[in-house]
Amino acid sequence: MNKTRQSNYVRMIAMVIATMGVIHIAATFTPLINGGLEVLSSAKQQAITYMSLMCGMLLIVCGSLVAIFHNIVKEHPFLRRPYMFIYGALSIDGISAVAFMPHNPFAWLVLIFVGSLAIQATYSIFAASNH
Repeated sequence: MNKTRQSNYVRMIAMVIATMGVIHIAATFTPLINGGLEVLSSAKQQAITYMSLMCGMLLIVCGSLVAIFHNIVKEHPFLRRPYMFIYGALSIDGISAVAFMPHNPFAWLVLIFVGSLAIQATYSIFAASNH
């Protein structure tokens, strides 16, 4: 596969993941606005809101970092380890999403996109280093 096309796929998938983070944050505020969390205590509402917002922010930040730095990592091999740490964080987020919300199609989409991003980017980085 063409290296430029592969880099574009990585960037596109990374931006989809970042967009899913924005959707996740918007979905967090919907029950708050509609009063769907009123049955919970104030402390539990705050905890759920915090965890949900942080999960969405993780998707936004990691997806954006991958999209921005993908080509730079190929040029500078010392950045591979920190870059792979981003994939570790995304993988934990994707696996946890399915583990805690197995009936939520959004969780499965996150896992699928994170998995495909990890495969594409890892192949792209290490294939570039062998040539």
